[in-house]
Amino acid sequence: MVEAYAGAPEFDDPGIELLRQSMLSLSVTFFGKQHRQKQITQKGYSLYGDVLRQLNRHLAVPELQTTDETILTSLTCMLLEIFLPTGPKNFFKHHRGLEAIMAMRGPPSDTTGDTATIFRGLRILSIIGALAESRPSIYARDEWKNAPPPADATGQMILQHHIFSCLADCTQLMGERDAMLSGTAPLWAYEPLLQRVQSTLDDLTKLWPLYESFNESQRDPSKLLSPLAEELGVANHVSATALMLYNTVHICILQIIDSLAPSPQNTALRNEAAMTIAKCLELKEYEKREGAHESNTIGFVATKIAWQALGGFDSPEGRRLAKTVSTHLNGLAPLPLDDKEAWDNARPEDIRDTFFARFIKRVPIGIPGDETRVMGLLQLPEIINIGYKNITQTPL
Repeated sequence: MVEAYAGAPEFDDPGIELLRQSMLSLSVTFFGKQHRQKQITQKGYSLYGDVLRQLNRHLAVPELQTTDETILTSLTCMLLEIFLPTGPKNFFKHHRGLEAIMAMRGPPSDTTGDTATIFRGLRILSIIGALAESRPSIYARDEWKNAPPPADATGQMILQHHIFSCLADCTQLMGERDAMLSGTAPLWAYEPLLQRVQSTLDDLTKLWPLYESFNESQRDPSKLLSPLAEELGVANHVSATALMLYNTVHICILQIIDSLAPSPQNTALRNEAAMTIAKCLELKEYEKREGAHESNTIGFVATKIAWQALGGFDSPEGRRLAKTVSTHLNGLAPLPLDDKEAWDNARPEDIRDTFFARFIKRVPIGIPGDETRVMGLLQLPEIINIGYKNITQTPL
């Protein structure tokens, strides 16, 4: 959509021009940060401030509010806040603003073309963002939940579409569960809520044959499987990604059930699913391959949820997961992973503090010099009332 090469023609379309500028601001800021060029980085943030001002003007014009270009510009701004944040939780502010724009536009009707592709990516982003905030995703609403997958969807895309529908239900159920546990929901709602959670688990279970069929379609009779692939029963790294996603949703549902009706069986099933995720991550690292664009996103979310389920560094299983993750992070484990005595004698808070201190040192985050000016530009106009408020985030 955007020609960004040197000498590219000027655009008559204001939406395209804004999208182009947003991509340039992200690129320049990222380039400056990667090469430790402070002046370039500040130039990128300055461009970002200009983009936010222009985006606010577009959002005040009815015919520009909900176009593909406005949505993609908002998404690009959100990407900048993910990788190069200008302040805490600004990613979530953009996320909620983007969902407000989507709500005004309504569920996608196209099943082919650029718009279908855009909304397919936004669907994943919306559900995962809502999961992180413990609030209902827009895709938990019936009119959005029933939006069909792309007409040209592959078997993998169809499987992911249905599993993400169950995860969208989890975002709704988590909010209702929290209201129940905090006492803000009536007691009579307990049994109906538990039944709906069980229904979501049943919906997920019904997808297992679809996964098995997809996994079988990925098998190559001429290729010998690795021992870990044999153990997991997966055909390749693509199947492993789908299995990670399935078990991620399974853990989310089990956690909701266990918070309402605790039992050792829930814990056992949750830990089993978490270990499957850890082994899938090991397999993907072993094969040194990448799947589709969603593979990294699914892997990240699955790892965070498995990490929580296994108890982090405080359990042998969590340390096994840490060992796998440390391979991707160039050995950032806080202690030698094969030194049992060191792990046994270390305090959990020391382990966590050391790990995250090393990680932050490895990935420095900077704030632009004109932080106040940029932060002041992050509010959407009154015409789209997002209702931003301080919230307590539930870690993935």
